[in-house]
Amino acid sequence: MEDRIRDVRALLQAQLKDVFEQARDLGNRYLQEVMEANTGKEWSQKNTLQFRVRQRGNALSIEWYVVNWYGRKTQGREARRTYIPKRNSSRRRDAQAFGYRMEDLLRHTSGWDDDLVTAVESEASEYRRQAHYLADLLVTLGRLERFAKVPTQSQDEPKEYAS
Repeated sequence: MEDRIRDVRALLQAQLKDVFEQARDLGNRYLQEVMEANTGKEWSQKNTLQFRVRQRGNALSIEWYVVNWYGRKTQGREARRTYIPKRNSSRRRDAQAFGYRMEDLLRHTSGWDDDLVTAVESEASEYRRQAHYLADLLVTLGRLERFAKVPTQSQDEPKEYAS
C-alpha cells in the first residue's frame, strides 16, 4: 500500500507543479502585456496592478497587489506594494474564496485594462481552485499514510469472530 500511496503522491505533486507553471505563465503574459501597454501611456494612465504566483511546499498562492510610488524622482522613489485581500461573498463562514471580487480589482485599473484583468482573474481563480483541491488531496494522502502505518492487529494473533 505504501508504494501505491507514494505513486499517487508523485502524481498529485506533478499535477500541482503543472498548475503552478500554468499560473506563472499567466502572470508572465499579463506582466508583458501591461509593460508593453504602459510604455505609451501617461503616468496617470499606467497600470499599477500586479499579479504574483508563489509556491511554498504544497501551498500555491496567486495574488494581486498594487504598486504605488512615493517620493521624488531625483531623491529616489520608493515602491510600496499593497496586497488586495480576497473577500468572501458567501454567508457561510467556512466557504472558500478562490477568486477576487472584480470591483476590488477594477478599482485599481485605468479603464483600458479592465478586460485584461477580468480575463486573467477568471483564469487565475480556476488555478487557485485546482491548487486548493490538490493540496487537500495531498493532506488526506498523508493522513492515510500515517493511518496505514499504525498496526491494527498483529498478523500472528488469531482473529475471533462472533457466531
